[in-house]
Amino acid sequence: MTRIETFVDAAFAFAVTLLVIGGGDNIPNNYQDFVNALQQVPSFTMCFANIVFFWYAHHIWSRRFGLDDGLSTFLSLLLILVVLIFVYPLKAIYAGAFNFIPDFDSGAVFALSSVEDFSGLLVIFGLAFSMLSAIICALNWHALRLADEIGLTMLEKFDTKTTALLWLVNASVPLGSVAIALSTTGVFWTKAASFFYIVFAVVLPILKITRMRLRRKISTQEENESQ
Repeated sequence: MTRIETFVDAAFAFAVTLLVIGGGDNIPNNYQDFVNALQQVPSFTMCFANIVFFWYAHHIWSRRFGLDDGLSTFLSLLLILVVLIFVYPLKAIYAGAFNFIPDFDSGAVFALSSVEDFSGLLVIFGLAFSMLSAIICALNWHALRLADEIGLTMLEKFDTKTTALLWLVNASVPLGSVAIALSTTGVFWTKAASFFYIVFAVVLPILKITRMRLRRKISTQEENESQ
């Protein structure tokens, strides 16, 4: 484990802590406050999943390559910077999203006064998600560039390249939501911008299935060459 990986782990843990204690929330001291606090659980769960998603990507990258050079350190520190900036908008957008559910009030966490407010949050969220994905993509491209130096096999090079491409897709899709939110107004288009992320459910499975098929071919080729 490198020092930068340890620092990244600590920063992500701090980011999760900010999700819990950020915004001036107090520890409940009566039953009604406790019930109100429980209303924050859905938004916290979604925020936690998003933070862990990017932490795990960096963790896997660190385990695979163990790089500790200048560019790796810079990109890892940039990841931390964006994550810590990302925390409050992340909490705000999920709290705001749950505000639109009938009979569900998360106003104690973050209140939205209009659809335009939520549209603005979608822009911030999309840009942050895209930036984080682009950093993970850059980390994998950097490892691929050093493939010969760190002794990657043909299969490992393929895995690294396709991982970078998948993260490039993760960085690109949110920009579609951002474009819709910036160029349109009204409830319909705000909903369209928020549901644009469904594209992930269509594109990523296709890419992953294609990747598995190509990977099997390369694996078979390496086995034949080794015999």
